[in-house]
Amino acid sequence: MMHPEPHVLVVDDSREHREALARIFGRHGYRVTAAADGAEALQALGEGDIDLVVTDLRMPRLGGLGLLREIQKIRREIPVIIITAYGDSVSAVEAAGWGAAAFLQKPIRRDQILGVAARALGVRGSHANTGVSHATSL
Repeated sequence: MMHPEPHVLVVDDSREHREALARIFGRHGYRVTAAADGAEALQALGEGDIDLVVTDLRMPRLGGLGLLREIQKIRREIPVIIITAYGDSVSAVEAAGWGAAAFLQKPIRRDQILGVAARALGVRGSHANTGVSHATSL
């Protein structure tokens, strides 16, 4: 069944960041599922109708790039936004090479993440905004 509101999967090992992102998306009409790492996220992907994944880069068990690679293998149509406090250019290039919709550096503004998410969902399956973006608060 198709739902009118997009379903976003928020993945971050920091409970504080995970809950902040979930609140932002929830308050703006998204259905939200949260996971503490990439392994939990893969389980959630198998159970639900996820439209967008927003994931931290560095997490235990399975990090953001590993999760992105797995999603590209199993559900390539789902856009993935990677967020990190460690904005090194090597990771940004790797994320772009694996088809990330965006690679954002923390801190992130609410309007920034919502705008990037809307663009990623609007061009589902293509690679919009693969550049590194710098932000000012999350």
